[in-house]
Amino acid sequence: MPPQKASRSQPKAEASEKQKSKDRDWLTTTELAARIGWREHALRDAMRGKDLPGVRRTAFGYHIEGSAVDEIKSALGEPPAKPNAARR
Repeated sequence: MPPQKASRSQPKAEASEKQKSKDRDWLTTTELAARIGWREHALRDAMRGKDLPGVRRTAFGYHIEGSAVDEIKSALGEPPAKPNAARR
């Protein structure tokens, strides 16, 4: 019988390890949306294909500089109106 290989999976991270550090100087699209009053999906749609100051597209999403929030807000303008809820 061949020897068994050790499991390659790493142990799960504890909840304290999963929390984002507070000392970073960039934002996620969720955090930016909350700061400027947009919904996240509408914000992502508005950012797509635009060259905004302080915003960099990465393989995982957007890297948004924390100091560029006011510039981004003025470039995007007012948030779109929320659609009515669908009736069932």
